[in-house]
Amino acid sequence: MNPTNMRAARWLALCILALVLETMWARQITGAPVEKDTAQLVRMAINLERHGVISLEEAAPYGPTDYREPLPVLACALGIKIMDDVLGAAPEDAYFKGDRVRYLKYQNLLWLALLCAGAFWAGYALSSSFGCALAAMLMVNIPFTPTHFSAGLVDGLFSEVPGAAAFMFACIFLALGFARRRLGFVALAGLLFGVATLIKAAVLYVFIGVALLLACIYLIKRSAVSVRTAARDLAVLIATFFCVLAPWMYRNHIELGSFQLSQRAGVVLEYRALKDQMTPQEYAGAFYVWAPSSLQKTVGRVLGFTPADLHRGGRLQRLNTSLDSDFAADDLAAERAGRPDKTLTYYREARAERVKIEQELGAAGHSQAEIEGDDLLKKRAMTLIVAHPWRHLALTVPFMWRGATFVFPILVFALVMALRWRRYDIALFALPSFGLVMFYALFSHFIARYALPAHLVTLVLIVVLATLAFFPKTNRAFNG
Repeated sequence: MNPTNMRAARWLALCILALVLETMWARQITGAPVEKDTAQLVRMAINLERHGVISLEEAAPYGPTDYREPLPVLACALGIKIMDDVLGAAPEDAYFKGDRVRYLKYQNLLWLALLCAGAFWAGYALSSSFGCALAAMLMVNIPFTPTHFSAGLVDGLFSEVPGAAAFMFACIFLALGFARRRLGFVALAGLLFGVATLIKAAVLYVFIGVALLLACIYLIKRSAVSVRTAARDLAVLIATFFCVLAPWMYRNHIELGSFQLSQRAGVVLEYRALKDQMTPQEYAGAFYVWAPSSLQKTVGRVLGFTPADLHRGGRLQRLNTSLDSDFAADDLAAERAGRPDKTLTYYREARAERVKIEQELGAAGHSQAEIEGDDLLKKRAMTLIVAHPWRHLALTVPFMWRGATFVFPILVFALVMALRWRRYDIALFALPSFGLVMFYALFSHFIARYALPAHLVTLVLIVVLATLAFFPKTNRAFNG
């Protein structure tokens, strides 16, 4: 087959695959209700579209909030506006279940298409192989297949889906921009990391870590890159990143008196700090409770734990966050009452502490009790962490087991092999994902969903590394 026909056949195969994937995703989307995190997102979007303010309130006055990142809210608000223009306005409840929420979920078709495009490009750019790119595109769909444990990601409005798309493109632009000296790609990397941060605020800390590491590498390898070039590249990366964040941070400063990106960091860090107080028995039990479902029974047999240990009074009661537990109602009531002393789990204790602090601040006349309470929780949590640093580091292991069981070792392997092969583009592609899982393991309760962006980058890395191992002629070193 001549090159022209080969190229046409490849594009035809790609188009057919894209159609198949879009059909698979669309068939999973239903009118099932959105709850918890995604219900909050929809509430904020409704208030933005109908009242012009990002707010969590269900009735006037609609006070502004930064409880969740803005870009998923903006996307949902746009979807609601389009529906209202085409179908006419509907009662607010209609956007939480039924046909209208199904239409709202169709935005996932766009996010997933962008994600696949990013995976395809990353696979091709890092291997120069069309087959590798196609395999990478297929691999990133593993979490979105109907039979997979994460299939609910498609039939939902979780911010991890658009966040993963932005993160994938940010990582490949970072890799190509710095390894191949493409200033335009460096600028796009900064912009896209900014976009990813406005979807998942944790990316802010990952970006800072990556920028600092790049600065250190430039200092060490001064003979390879001039100081002027290094300073220019880093300045462009950082400037474009903060250009994206600045409007939202300024809005929060004006409306809420704080430059913070989102408001939930305090309670998450408090929960993580409380977990540092685990007993040795709970520490061992965490590996059972947080094991992947396919391994849980085996881990339980090895460690001597059973589901009975998670019941009221059980050895692992404080680790049980299930709403189906025999004490969930009592635990939730204690949280809502602001009674951390009456809670039965670490999770509800942290949330009850937040309620208690907000109630006390509100009673004292503080107008921004939620924001001030979040700041107090952060300070309290950091005090606990600093008081027991070795416990905190020890707890990072089961949290890594919980959120990145397979992802973390693959990322470490990918970084080692990339450095060994002098493939600095691959190392830079993997580095933000490594930073993301480390951040979540150190400073959050790290549920598996949080690792989705890193998980998908890891799937691309598996394909790329396998291609380079079996076809070494494609493995070209980049010495930037």
